[in-house]
Amino acid sequence: IRIPSLNERREDIPLMANCFVKRFSEQQNKQVESFQGILLDFIKKRNWKGNIRELENFVERLVTLAPAEMKILEVKILPTEFQKEWQRLTRIDHTIPTGRSLVESLAEYEEKLIRSALMECNWNQSKAARILKISEHAIRYKMQKLGIKKSI
Repeated sequence: IRIPSLNERREDIPLMANCFVKRFSEQQNKQVESFQGILLDFIKKRNWKGNIRELENFVERLVTLAPAEMKILEVKILPTEFQKEWQRLTRIDHTIPTGRSLVESLAEYEEKLIRSALMECNWNQSKAARILKISEHAIRYKMQKLGIKKSI
């Protein structure tokens, strides 16, 4: 039986990472509940050579480094050996996407921005709208249009 590597099933990474966060937060008596959007994007893009155990150890380390009162793991707590990798993976890709229209590409980018702002604000739409410098009505409309919903 062949089991695909974690790199082959990146869509599972957020589920596993959030599960690990809850477990280690509880074990260490911390308040950590989730990841900052851009940190979760980094975790999804990263190459996981050690597969699930490496992801588990990485999340445990982040929870250990987090201050006791921190609820959302932020990029600023990334260990120094991961900072360069984070900067490299999160650079804006200036290549032109092939096979997608401008409208599709813009919608995808807009969804990422809105989702990231919402995650940073713990899904408070008013705060996210202020960060994005748009009205609350506009963020609600865009969330509905782009199908953005808080994942449980």
